Amino acid sequence: MASVRDSPGLFAVRSSGGTDDVLAACRELLAHEGSVGLIAADARIPEWAKALTGAGIGYVAPGEETTYDTRLTLVPASLAKGLEYDYVVLDEPRAVVDGEPDERTGLRRLYVALTRAVSGLVVTHATPLPQQLLLPPPD
Repeated sequence: MASVRDSPGLFAVRSSGGTDDVLAACRELLAHEGSVGLIAADARIPEWAKALTGAGIGYVAPGEETTYDTRLTLVPASLAKGLEYDYVVLDEPRAVVDGEPDERTGLRRLYVALTRAVSGLVVTHATPLPQQLLLPPPD
């Protein structure tokens, strides 16, 4: 038996073609055991609620009990602090940053969102990532 610390985990940053790619990432993570959080900028939550419902993917809001059949929580970035999920899909990091009154607060909010996953994180984006997430060019 391997401990969780022995697991290599899952990490991916994907340039997204839009809604279908994010829904596919949610389905991919739901294939694993454990909880899944879809974290998005607050303004995008109604769009994701509609898309998840339309795709037949059950979800709950933060604070609601998950069930065997409904393990995905749709999380506004502003409510992510203190929450933890086995797997997280983070939608549009730029929108998380831009959804705050200033960049510093937005980057703090993004940091919180990026650190909610225990075993796996998939970051999806159609817009450019914030500069702070980009690797420096090789020397």
